[in-house]
Amino acid sequence: MCEGVGGQQHIPTFAWLMTTPIPEPENNQQGARRLLSQKQIAKALQVHQLTVSRWTTARIIPCHRVGRIVRYDLAAVLAAIAKAENEKGGDK
Repeated sequence: MCEGVGGQQHIPTFAWLMTTPIPEPENNQQGARRLLSQKQIAKALQVHQLTVSRWTTARIIPCHRVGRIVRYDLAAVLAAIAKAENEKGGDK
């Protein structure tokens, strides 16, 4: 364990992080992407949330994970679905 001044345990604080304003990305800003939740991506693709979950588990669509939180980049998901359809030989 880390010990601070006077033999007390040092507990790191992230108060500075909570007080630091995080600027909202502007539209069309280079490198800025909006990540969507499973519910939002399901609505955008017009499929059930369970379908999104299955595609994620099967690694058909990419996702970003932070702990238990899963987010999706719509452009990357659409590209992955198009690629999967081309490989499968989808409807023409």
